Amino acid sequence: MVLLITAIVIAVACLLGVLKMKRARSNNGLAFVSWGVLLTPAERSFMVVLEQALGGRYQVFGKVRLADVVKPEKGLTPSQMAAAQNEINRKHVDFVICRATDLSVLGVVMLDNTSHGGNDRVERDEFVDRALATARIPVVHFQTRNGYDLQEMRAKLAAVLPTFRKPVGASLTGETAEPAQPATAER
Repeated sequence: MVLLITAIVIAVACLLGVLKMKRARSNNGLAFVSWGVLLTPAERSFMVVLEQALGGRYQVFGKVRLADVVKPEKGLTPSQMAAAQNEINRKHVDFVICRATDLSVLGVVMLDNTSHGGNDRVERDEFVDRALATARIPVVHFQTRNGYDLQEMRAKLAAVLPTFRKPVGASLTGETAEPAQPATAER
């Protein structure tokens, strides 16, 4: 009797395990797990200072697909369009700065760590920079550090992003600067 109950318990446990695996892999045989957090500790630390540098007038989004910021230009052949779309779908940018009022894209910030020195990474970064340049979206690169100087960050943003260039008497966050006009894009 004890042997029969043990066999039934083992059979039920095996059956439940098989059903659980089937449910987990019901997405074409693929299963997924959460990353847990969106940003690494270094990215999160940088984002806090970046948001301070922007003075609360802009919205910052992290880890955005490049395809959500740029799209292939009209006039490409279908194969060129597919190749361009595949390239931008597989890449992301670290931070996108948007105007708070309408979320229009004003610029991109890339946080470069030591991994950006490898040949494949250099080519990837150059592609992203070229894609952003052709779409007339300014990009600012910062090296990862243990800490960031707020004034230095504001100055670097102001040097590259037209929105943050300050007229005489304005703050470095561009509070009285004329906002850049983003390119209109239909989705």
